[in-house]
Amino acid sequence: MNWGTQSLMEPAMIDAAMILDIEEIKRLKSRYFYHLDHKEWDGWRQNVFCRDASMHVPEARSEPFFGIDSILSFLIPLLDGVLTVHHGHMPDIQILSPTTASGIWAMEDVLFWPKGRRADGVEGRVQGYGHYHETYSRESGGWRIKTLRLSRILAPVPLLAPVP
Repeated sequence: MNWGTQSLMEPAMIDAAMILDIEEIKRLKSRYFYHLDHKEWDGWRQNVFCRDASMHVPEARSEPFFGIDSILSFLIPLLDGVLTVHHGHMPDIQILSPTTASGIWAMEDVLFWPKGRRADGVEGRVQGYGHYHETYSRESGGWRIKTLRLSRILAPVPLLAPVP
């Protein structure tokens, strides 16, 4: 297989190994959403992200977070006590080599902010839409998310309340 060399106009040559890789990445993203919504952070650490992963969520912070410890140090307190529901749809996954891949996922999320949780007074249901842009790396335990950037099309409020 000649990985990643076909032009956009040529049909991609997909073999059984590539189909298996794509399905494994879909299962990886399923674990991402499951562990996120259940606040099972050890699952993210062990089964979802590379140790040196990066996450960029521009409406939360202009600079990306680097490393799973940094990512979790941000998300755990942000989402403490917040009920979340995340859905990923229409994956466009490209296998670039036997150990690298990229993907774009349409997403929808709903966050239920408890009263008094946010300094800006936002409470109740907040819903957003956008896309995850990701790269993946195959490690000894399987495929893992290497980089994640969330671009939102619609989000009624920022993730972080402004500091008064």
